[in-house]
Amino acid sequence: MSMDGEKTGIVFNIQHCCIHDGPGIRTGVFLKGCPLRCLWCANPESQLAHPQVFWDERKCSLCGACVAACPQKVLSVSDGKVRVKPNTCVGCGSCAAACPLGAREMTGKRLRVDEVMREVLEDRIFYGEDGGLTVSGGEPLMQAEFTLALLRAAKEAGITTAVETSGFAAWETLKSLAPYCDTFLYDIKAVDPQKHLRYTGVNNAGILENLKLLSAHFPQCDIWIRTPLIPGYNDSEADMALLADLAKSVPTASQLHLLPYHDLGEGKREQLGEGEAFRAEIPTAEHMERLRDLLRSSGVGIAVL
Repeated sequence: MSMDGEKTGIVFNIQHCCIHDGPGIRTGVFLKGCPLRCLWCANPESQLAHPQVFWDERKCSLCGACVAACPQKVLSVSDGKVRVKPNTCVGCGSCAAACPLGAREMTGKRLRVDEVMREVLEDRIFYGEDGGLTVSGGEPLMQAEFTLALLRAAKEAGITTAVETSGFAAWETLKSLAPYCDTFLYDIKAVDPQKHLRYTGVNNAGILENLKLLSAHFPQCDIWIRTPLIPGYNDSEADMALLADLAKSVPTASQLHLLPYHDLGEGKREQLGEGEAFRAEIPTAEHMERLRDLLRSSGVGIAVL
């Protein structure tokens, strides 16, 4: 696997037999670190680039073993909860190691490329012609060297590759990965620049420019545009019109996916000690289909799913 096999990255999950992360059946490798701060983020444990600690209140007996073990002295027990001083945990894992009930556990682990590829290769029997490796996050472009090494290793093994990205990175970073990527799952949180800044914390000018550059310079890469639909935030008819115009401007985009908001990540912020969870209405199937119909009727010319 050459020197790439020794490169390391922080991985918070490896999912097997994924069917929603690119063509066919895939192995999803999820990396920590993301420059966006989407209000509705389903995986807040992916945002920081270093390992973190999850606390499961249901398993906790409030014994205080974690408090005693913390070398930073940032844990305390009060009002029936183990509390962490905001922005002080360094993710060393001492509290998780000391917990007798498994109420505290680490999310994020440093792995080598060859360790990840070992799991990918075990799954290849399921891939068929279309399946393969998808590198996601977080934002995999934040760990660009590790992502590139993973993609190259997969290609050397004859496995198809996909990258799920927000596109928020320097063009040179995206450009370095593209020769080794078959499919980009390109996440557009909002086309409206003011909404994007308000809801994600970053400007989307570079994101949109990178999408058009990717299509122009790497026509061999298939692009799936994907947008999370959050009722009351980015699901208006005006939002759909902007999204349709964007899709029409990307000639190598083959699919446009609307992803309905779900609440599976609501409790994670509290488990990470990061305060209240974001809550929004779950869109109905009828609402989602109406939005898809709006896009189809606008003449986007690609599959709307």
